[in-house]
Amino acid sequence: MRFLPALLLSPALLLAACAPTTQSRGPDYSLLSGNYQGTASLGPIPASYELLLNINGRTGRANGILTRASNGNVYTAEGRFLPYDANGGTIDLTLSSGSSDAGTFKARVQAGKLEGVMKTTLFTFQVRMQKQGVTAPTPRPALGVPLPRTSVTLETTQTQTTSVPVYVEPTPVKPARP
Repeated sequence: MRFLPALLLSPALLLAACAPTTQSRGPDYSLLSGNYQGTASLGPIPASYELLLNINGRTGRANGILTRASNGNVYTAEGRFLPYDANGGTIDLTLSSGSSDAGTFKARVQAGKLEGVMKTTLFTFQVRMQKQGVTAPTPRPALGVPLPRTSVTLETTQTQTTSVPVYVEPTPVKPARP
């Protein structure tokens, strides 16, 4: 008879243990993804670059397409993302052009800025980029404070479409041997 109350409570405890709980998913690093434009400098010589970056904070993966504006060279970038706080992290990417390795790209990404180093077989570039399409939020007046009659507040949703050329190299097909 001593164990009867414990037996009656155990199903309730099991159900409580199985009940869904509200858990924090952690920071949303997808806000770091986007279109970055800036320069990669070799000493005093800057070259314009654009990076279309995709970050998945849950899997720790990062990938993208890096384009040099002056000659249109396109590099695919794949690697990892390491968060260092709730607002940013570092990317460590391997660059490739077609099927050949083109170098590495390591940078810190935070608050719409990307700063780091791009290394190729011959050179090391200092990279500084800004996220494009980022607008500052419109300040809202405090409740109960009337707006001046000469001002108009207009809220819009802006979308920006970026197209990036993609080059596909055909894979040679070997005929079957008889």
